[in-house]
Amino acid sequence: MGVTFFIFIRIEGMRFPYKRGVHIMKKFLRSLLAITLLLGIVSTTALAAEPRWRNVASISPSMSAYDGSYTSAIIALEGTTKIECTLTLYEKGFFGNYTQVSQVSETYNGPRHEFVGYYAIKSGTTYKLNTTAKVTRNGVTETVSTDFEKRC
Repeated sequence: MGVTFFIFIRIEGMRFPYKRGVHIMKKFLRSLLAITLLLGIVSTTALAAEPRWRNVASISPSMSAYDGSYTSAIIALEGTTKIECTLTLYEKGFFGNYTQVSQVSETYNGPRHEFVGYYAIKSGTTYKLNTTAKVTRNGVTETVSTDFEKRC
């Protein structure tokens, strides 16, 4: 008969024997979980550090049922001479499908601008705003696009 090692743990006044192998397995699984979480955080941070676009620093979309406006503020990098922007507003239907309800296009000469459109946005309805812009910086044009969804 082999020798078996037991660790005794006291739970509410009772003693339960656990084999030493279970304790070692728990330590191994905890270590594995910690390493997995650490790698996940490091890889997420590395991905977040990479810029999304070459010519654009940020696009900040918003919409409001209060005044019926939908906007996208575009901040491009230094050297930007032109921004051609199209805002397309979609309304979400009962079955989850989207229908285009409004669209506005505008061209601005400069590195930052807020593009605005108006529609009778209904409170309690979900909308999706698609912002597509052609940004020209140092003679190179880049097309960027982003979607923003909100229940107003």
